[in-house]
Amino acid sequence: MKKARVGICAVFALIFVLLLVFNFLTPMTADDFLFTFSRSHWGRVTAPDEIIPSMIALRQNTNGRVLAHFFVQLFLFWPRPVFNVLNAGLGTLLFFILYRYVRRGEAGRDLLLAVLLFSLIFVLLPAFGQVFLWLTGACNYSWTILVTFGFLYPFFAHYMGREVRMDAVTRALYLPLGFAAGAWSENGSLAMLCAASGFLGLSWLREKKLPRFLAGSFLVSCLGFLFLMSAPSEWSGRRGEVSDSTLTKAAVRLAERFSPAALTALGALALLTLALFVRLLLRKRTLGCRLGSSALGLGLAIALVLFARRDGSVGAFVSDTPLLLLTAFCLWALLMLRGLEKGLDKRVLLAALLLGLAGLASVLIFLVAVYFPARSACPFVCYTSLADALLLAGLWDQGEKADLKRFAAVFAALALLLTPLAAADIAAVHHQSVQRESYLRSLAGSGADVIVEPVVTRSKYPATWPGDESYFTGDIARYYGLGDYRVTEYVND
Repeated sequence: MKKARVGICAVFALIFVLLLVFNFLTPMTADDFLFTFSRSHWGRVTAPDEIIPSMIALRQNTNGRVLAHFFVQLFLFWPRPVFNVLNAGLGTLLFFILYRYVRRGEAGRDLLLAVLLFSLIFVLLPAFGQVFLWLTGACNYSWTILVTFGFLYPFFAHYMGREVRMDAVTRALYLPLGFAAGAWSENGSLAMLCAASGFLGLSWLREKKLPRFLAGSFLVSCLGFLFLMSAPSEWSGRRGEVSDSTLTKAAVRLAERFSPAALTALGALALLTLALFVRLLLRKRTLGCRLGSSALGLGLAIALVLFARRDGSVGAFVSDTPLLLLTAFCLWALLMLRGLEKGLDKRVLLAALLLGLAGLASVLIFLVAVYFPARSACPFVCYTSLADALLLAGLWDQGEKADLKRFAAVFAALALLLTPLAAADIAAVHHQSVQRESYLRSLAGSGADVIVEPVVTRSKYPATWPGDESYFTGDIARYYGLGDYRVTEYVND
């Protein structure tokens, strides 16, 4: 027992050390250069008191994420090691908060869950470096998960019957946290609101009354989301997104390929198949769960084989966003079916279902957006990973210990196999960036025109991805005092 507790502490210590080393090897990139300049007067930020006017301007002309971008500009103003240490600590805290959702006090079980949670996210999260290592990205994405899951925990705990006691001071601090959680990120905050409202609704159905303080806190978080989404830039700058969105483009492609009658028939067939599957689950639960699991497993296996035939490199394999999202979804659905088959506690099943659906909402909202950056999948992977851990913990508590052991072993092995690739790739990007930085510093303030080679990456683990710089060449030129800045890859294009 004592060894297992030591093991849990060692897991979080290793997470901190890994994130700390990776943070120190991560250079400035993309939006980092942009946010060294004030959004109000477009000169360099020279004092912290310039950040508030900059955020007011950001809200008018870019987006409503003023809380996240406030910290971006603050840490760009401070020495980089301050951010590196803090970000590694907050990343570790994020994994600890996720672990708090599923720990029970049984050390062996809890150790496996701690390993599983980090391994799932390390393996399945697209753009890992952009989420956890990139300064601008961390403030916008991993910190979103930290803040929103920290706020969501009392809702989850109340529903699961694990009351969280709050004194007057804690409650006073919790309300601003609720506002921040609602105002931090469009899709991350939306996922949190979906989950929180679901836990409140389930609690009300069981108790026939709402927990007043949590209900009030939820309203405060809704006000935060309203503050985020009511930013003038969220409306004026994005009016064209719906008409040119992913959903609209997909609908046009389908209309070009299929007749209305064919589309209607396909839709009816899909609904009929779903209805038959639900009926099968209700009448013969075990058979339905096993058939559903077989279909999901077969579909995932086919997708993996097709991708492996197209591109067999490990770096590309673990960096392909659609494949990772499909894998995360299938794992969640498979474990939901496994829990249903084994008659898992309804509270656990409903909580896992709610978390998965909240994560799914954070992705589906991008159907009305023009594009879907891989880093925006962060809430989906984190919510489904937590749901997976919750289901496996429930199966363990019911005597089905092998499931958790197998999942933890498989994903821990994958994480260990990927860590050398991640370290080598991050170190290679660091080396390329140091050479470039030295060259640019030697020309700083000269007004010279500069052409450099692109930074080459092999996987999702560095914060820099090919193509990022193409949007920020002007900001990089201004940052170094150059006349012009170009990357050969884009000059040749």
